[in-house]
Amino acid sequence: MRFKHPILIAAVLLTWATSCSGPKELSYLSSTQLNAYTEGGLSYQSQHRFKFLFLESQRLKALEEFEKAQAMMGQCLAIDPLNADAHYEMAQLCIRAENIQDALFHAEQSINLNPDNIWTLELISQLYYAIGDREGQLKICKDLVAQKPTNFEYQYRLAAAYTELGDYKKALDIYNKVEQKMGINEDLSVVKQHLYIQMGNVQKAADELEALMEAFPNETRYQKMLAELYHANDLTEESVKIYQDILLKNPMDAHANSALAEYFRLQNEYLKAFEYLNLSFDDPEFNLEVMLQVLSSYLDLALKDNAYAAPFNSLVEKALLHHPDQAVFHVLSGDYHFQKNNDQKAYEAYGKSLDLGLSEFFIWNRYLILGLDLKDYKKTSSKGLESIEMHPIQATLYLFTGLAFSMDHDKEKAIELWNKGLNYVVNNRPLKSEFYNSLGDAYHSLENHSESDHNYEKSLEISADNPVALNNYSYYLSLRSKDLEKALSLSKKCNELMPNQATYQDTYGWILYKLGRFSEAEIWLKKAIEGEENNAVILEHYGDVLFQLNRPKEAIEYWEKAKKAGGTSDALIQKIQEGQLYE
Repeated sequence: MRFKHPILIAAVLLTWATSCSGPKELSYLSSTQLNAYTEGGLSYQSQHRFKFLFLESQRLKALEEFEKAQAMMGQCLAIDPLNADAHYEMAQLCIRAENIQDALFHAEQSINLNPDNIWTLELISQLYYAIGDREGQLKICKDLVAQKPTNFEYQYRLAAAYTELGDYKKALDIYNKVEQKMGINEDLSVVKQHLYIQMGNVQKAADELEALMEAFPNETRYQKMLAELYHANDLTEESVKIYQDILLKNPMDAHANSALAEYFRLQNEYLKAFEYLNLSFDDPEFNLEVMLQVLSSYLDLALKDNAYAAPFNSLVEKALLHHPDQAVFHVLSGDYHFQKNNDQKAYEAYGKSLDLGLSEFFIWNRYLILGLDLKDYKKTSSKGLESIEMHPIQATLYLFTGLAFSMDHDKEKAIELWNKGLNYVVNNRPLKSEFYNSLGDAYHSLENHSESDHNYEKSLEISADNPVALNNYSYYLSLRSKDLEKALSLSKKCNELMPNQATYQDTYGWILYKLGRFSEAEIWLKKAIEGEENNAVILEHYGDVLFQLNRPKEAIEYWEKAKKAGGTSDALIQKIQEGQLYE
């Protein structure tokens, strides 16, 4: 059966074969040596031809002209088919050609002709391993040990062959004999430990590590290995005792601290776990991946219970202190503050992660939302263009970046971005409706009322229940005193969808005012003030309706409140100064 992965096998075998073939140089081989295993004599001419072809094959092999070298060696075997060296060389050339079965054939021929050739035994051992012939490998390893009984490498190979066949006891017998001669060493003890684990003998496995601890008392690594062994086999208390002993010697040992932190986490003693984690995170060499796993697992805990917020933030700060250029830690900080509505801190943390090269779409999305909420329009618009370069088909990035430009008084750029972003809205009706609503707002600001109305109509055609579009469209219609009954209907629907919203109540009241229904308008505008008592526009509107209801003193009082709340229009100032209504 041909092996399934000849390229990989050939690469491994060639590495080995090249390193082992150095001593077999033909320059010192006599004609007798070249013909030592030939049955019957060769003529002088055949011997001369053989040697020429053999050396020529070696030369071509050195030049990496392997096909030609193999052809030459084939001619050698045609002259002398029982030449062990030629079969050996042909085996190596077959490996180069990724022909493992032919390589094995020639290697076996060579060893049959010269059973004592250690290099051929080495090669055939590797070939048996490559094709999965464990029994054949075991036999060859025995032959290697028989020829070189003091060679520890061959002893290891024989033990490994027994291990492959599941005969762990024989493998252990060999390792024990080697250990008696070499003394205790880590590699040998660890191999024996693994074998005992395979045999289900945890105590024997522990004995191996304890022997290492006794031989090397200052090496805490073996204590950690023993603690991990106990932990893996549910001997938790024994594991904890070892970690505690390690901390008596070195209180800052990150591995022991993190292991004990995990122990206390599983016991739901989270504050105790945080104590050990703080010590772990003080180590600048503490594994980054473990840090990330710890912070990720404790994030939900810190979000759900404020008792763990300070310990969690302490860990994040330490991670950032030691690894300020690791963007992922800034993201975790941003995630925490975002969920806690600490917008400024979340905005700064996400911004830092993006500056460090992180490019994930959801981070850009959150960053732009926060920038809009914080009214950092210039930076948000600039970074928004950068986000679009990285994610050119993500529609929300166009929406948010356009909003930043719009709020920074660049309506034309906003319109350009929104029209482009619409091309990337797929199967998301609310989002598409929001694009058209934003276009309606922008065109209104540019006093392009036909385009504004068209886009509001498109927005409501796609999503008739978009409260923002219902409110904005109806309000702007009222400012132009156009289609007031339609405006009233739109605003009424908006308030039914989103009751008790001061802005929407103000719009409905203002449309009633424009229709001359002052008593009804006063009721709705009063509701709006109760919901948002420091809004200058609402206060001014309420003053206007009070004036229409022949309550001028109250009207002036609310106009003055509007001015105090930030109202600055010329009409408002004139109303206050003259006590008259100006629109």
